Amino acid sequence: MPLKKIRNLKNTLAFRLTFLYAGIFFLSALLIFSFCYYKIYTVTMDNLDEELIDEIEKYSSIMSEDGIEGVKEEIFEEGEEEDPEEEFYSLLTVNGDVLISTDLSSWGDIDVDDSLAKLQDGDIDHILHTLTIPENDYKARMVMAFIGPGVVLQIGETLEDAEIYLQIFRIWFLILLFIAMIFSSIIGLFMAKRALLDMEDVTNTALEISKGVYDKRVQVKDRFEEIKRLGGTFNNMLDRIQNLLKSMREVNDNIAHDLRSPLTRIRGAAEMSLMSERSPDEYKNTAISTIEECDRLIEMVNTMLEITEIESGISAPQTDELDVAKLIRDACELFRPIAMEKKITIMEDLPVKLIFRGDKRKLQRIISNLLDNAIKYTSESGTISISVKAKGKEIDIIFEDTGAGISEVEVPRIFERFYQCDRSRSKGGVGLGLSLVKAFTEAMNGSISVISTVNKGSRFAVTFPQ
Repeated sequence: MPLKKIRNLKNTLAFRLTFLYAGIFFLSALLIFSFCYYKIYTVTMDNLDEELIDEIEKYSSIMSEDGIEGVKEEIFEEGEEEDPEEEFYSLLTVNGDVLISTDLSSWGDIDVDDSLAKLQDGDIDHILHTLTIPENDYKARMVMAFIGPGVVLQIGETLEDAEIYLQIFRIWFLILLFIAMIFSSIIGLFMAKRALLDMEDVTNTALEISKGVYDKRVQVKDRFEEIKRLGGTFNNMLDRIQNLLKSMREVNDNIAHDLRSPLTRIRGAAEMSLMSERSPDEYKNTAISTIEECDRLIEMVNTMLEITEIESGISAPQTDELDVAKLIRDACELFRPIAMEKKITIMEDLPVKLIFRGDKRKLQRIISNLLDNAIKYTSESGTISISVKAKGKEIDIIFEDTGAGISEVEVPRIFERFYQCDRSRSKGGVGLGLSLVKAFTEAMNGSISVISTVNKGSRFAVTFPQ
């Protein structure tokens, strides 16, 4: 069980953020330490080299004032005062012969041939290099230089103090780094937990919603802008889901109601045919009536599927280059015979050509549904006007009629599925035409508005972006 918890912990975002914080801190501290260590080492070595060069200059002055005997005397005194394991002095000829030196027993065999050869070339006045001393844990720094004609002085000093100092620095840094890593991990975990605190609210809300509490919402706080946006988006999604569920319930109720009536009529007609003998013409009329009711049901189901697909995003609109004026003229020609039967005049105020990018099939359905509605609810000898206006970056398609109109109370609901005004119930239909128009219009990023007055007519305006 503990191993499972550890594995689960490794997969959490809080653990990964903490690990990231600690890792970044460790790398940053390591880089700072490396830089500081390099600077300390460089400064230490530079100071030691300056001390060695100062020693060379001192012996050069002695050589110029007191000669080689004065140098030997000074080296002898240094040998008496200094620890032979920490520092040595050696006076050499250009051939490498030792004139005088301090105790070199702890320094081993020091090769000076290469250094003497470089000095004799005359390109440099002194040579500095680091020596590795056999059977000694610490290295040494050595300088060689001419202090007089044919006389070379060699000075060496152990790096024990410097290396001990740097070792102490390394040890303390590692101790402090370990302590800082623990604190950075704790602080990182605290920061990760705090940053993900609001995420827990979102998760808990989602869990409650999964249990059926659909009215639950995330409490959006002003701590972090990203979490605030996430919470707001989550709540908007929940609002939409709740509206969809409400819409589905309404649709189910409406479908059940609207399917019941035609199915009852079909069943009643079939029962009447079975209960009594009828003539062939009567059976034929019953069959025709049954087919009409079935067609009505099929049309209603297909329209419902189209609306659902477009609103859910399953059916995305196509984008083609269309001539809106031509589409409207074609629709008017198609519906003109029906209008003429009611002595309705269809007036067109259209440009010669107006190009628009949209879905041809959906735009045809919008135009035909609005035109069919206008003819259906306009009384005899009435007028229907259709106009298209391009203004700025928008196109307005306007349908005006002199029909029965819609009451102010009913206007906000006419785009609801299966909703029928009182005047509409005697005209047939299932109340899906305007719902389809609205769904198709919004799918093409457009909008539809209506202004209507009872017994005076209605004005439907569909607006699309160019």
